[in-house]
Amino acid sequence: TVFINLVPDHVIFHRMYPIAVDRTVVECDWLYTGDVVGSDRDVSRSVELFHRVNVQDFEACERTQPAMSSRAYRGGGVLVPAEHH
Repeated sequence: TVFINLVPDHVIFHRMYPIAVDRTVVECDWLYTGDVVGSDRDVSRSVELFHRVNVQDFEACERTQPAMSSRAYRGGGVLVPAEHH
């Protein structure tokens, strides 16, 4: 599964690799525009916001993860094809 966050000066790729019904590995890559990379700009505020939002999401995922082994999920669960903000 891949999520892509598009922000004006960077893109974040989230890749999720389910390895068991109770485990998923999440990897994230941050890609900044050349003008950000070439400057002395402090990106810590965007990193802190990303972390704060994702901690909330991780907590929701951790509460949901145990149900992945239930009969209800065997058919694939619920797909949300797009999320709009």
